[in-house]
Amino acid sequence: MTATPRVLVLTTYYHPVVGGVETHARQLVSYLHAHDVSVQVVTKRVGRDQPAEAHIDGVTVRRVGPSGERSAAGKWVAAPAFFWTLISLAAQYDVIVCVDYRGIGVAAVIAGALVGRPVIAQGETAGVLAGSGRHSSSGLPPESVLVRLLKAPARAIYRRADQIVCIGRDLEREALGAGIPRARVHYLPHGVDLQRFRPAASREEKDAVRRGIGWPVDRPIVLFVGRLSREKGVMDLLEAWWQLDGGNALLALVGPDMTGHPWDAGAPGRAFVEAHDLAGRVQFAGATDDPAPFYRAADVFVQPSHFEALGNTAIEAMASGLPVVTSGVGGLADFCVDGENAMLYDVKSPPALAVAMRRVLADPAMRARLGEAGRRTAYERFELGALLDRYLQLIETAGSEVTGGVRGERRGQR
Repeated sequence: MTATPRVLVLTTYYHPVVGGVETHARQLVSYLHAHDVSVQVVTKRVGRDQPAEAHIDGVTVRRVGPSGERSAAGKWVAAPAFFWTLISLAAQYDVIVCVDYRGIGVAAVIAGALVGRPVIAQGETAGVLAGSGRHSSSGLPPESVLVRLLKAPARAIYRRADQIVCIGRDLEREALGAGIPRARVHYLPHGVDLQRFRPAASREEKDAVRRGIGWPVDRPIVLFVGRLSREKGVMDLLEAWWQLDGGNALLALVGPDMTGHPWDAGAPGRAFVEAHDLAGRVQFAGATDDPAPFYRAADVFVQPSHFEALGNTAIEAMASGLPVVTSGVGGLADFCVDGENAMLYDVKSPPALAVAMRRVLADPAMRARLGEAGRRTAYERFELGALLDRYLQLIETAGSEVTGGVRGERRGQR
């Protein structure tokens, strides 16, 4: 019987950085550790005071430099350090799992080839393997010829990964359209802990959670969870909320600012609220390590993304029994069906978003129906344990090639 392979998880950022990618990486690592898989993490140092090595959830986490807060360039700046760390640790792992392989996937694939270790590259963003205009319906703008030329070398390397994990169907179509064989492409979305993300058991529980958060118990609450970023549609949402006659409803935005990033909507959003006298109708709740209580306390969830590989927060909202109002772009279209388990509207259209929110707020029966259907969707398609079971099977299959000789034969056929 083949031994369970030792796994090295490579991810640009990791806990305590919070986001969809980081949450999924931690879930995967915790699951592997709980199932007696030898696993370690290599990630980027964020603060200079972070130690080079730490233990999180019982797992060794190695942090490489240079240090720096989360940024678009961070995944490229850290790539050389990731590469040399993978080379130096080669005797300690059998499989590399690269979560969100933009930038760092170059280090993973080249190091994996040099030390003879298979690489599972997990895509988290559309447009990485191929130009967004060819095989993508994510909502990303088309690429210029210059951008395609600049990305071509990295894309050629990404395609050499042994296995490609796609969290959305849009990414799967992109991978297949880029010429990667079907056998190496796997649709494997993020899952949701259905015990953690659940509806409030009663109105009393809902009110108690609201009091704990500091929300009023006598007002409808529309919830947004995610980075306060323009591509998440935050400015569209605030514009729509200004246009909306929502009665005494409160819009609550839960998530971190993108300070210093060109897409930051935190400061512009607060300025918009002040300029349009919305302070009594909008609350910026800030970042949180645990969004579950916020879903449990809300009445409606809105995800107005301009592009989205999957839409983790919409799945969490569905699992929590909330009706979802969404743009339905990219991976959201995989599971959000207009009028059945969600309310869809035209992306980047604040007036259309305002109409959609007005309809849902005004119709309690619709809210209940959409919420129940959404929860069924979460149960049937996104149960965390079942999806992580499949991920472990993929890792075991890839790892068996290290000692079975299949890897070398297959590489020679590419």
